[in-house]
Amino acid sequence: MNHLKLLILKWINKPTSKEKELTSKINELKKSQESVSITENFSKYSKIQRQINKVEEELSNSRNERNNITIQLGFAYGPKVVLGFLLVTLSIYYRGTPIITLDNSIDLTPFSFLISYPHGANAVSFHFWILCSSATARLIKLKN
Repeated sequence: MNHLKLLILKWINKPTSKEKELTSKINELKKSQESVSITENFSKYSKIQRQINKVEEELSNSRNERNNITIQLGFAYGPKVVLGFLLVTLSIYYRGTPIITLDNSIDLTPFSFLISYPHGANAVSFHFWILCSSATARLIKLKN
């Protein structure tokens, strides 16, 4: 499980091409800064340091922007994935149990097979109930 979690985190936090470019630029600037002596040529050393700081700030902004997008997607689609998994699990678990069994005096013809699919006549199946609930929720969402 931890291996899967690490793979997912690596995929989500994979650096973009812009971030890779900025990181390589920082490394180049640090190498050039190492070749300059701080005591002998302080102005050149500090100029390179300011460039490094500027590029590091750009890199930090880029990472923050990417993380914000990841968080927004997580909040948008995370609950939907959980709800979908829950509905599939409940559909499998309750596939043989009718939600409502109606009296014999009520006839659901011509839709009785569709409404009570895995059960006998005059029963409302879990699958049909989920279908109706989802359609009703979408209609309510559209009107608001």
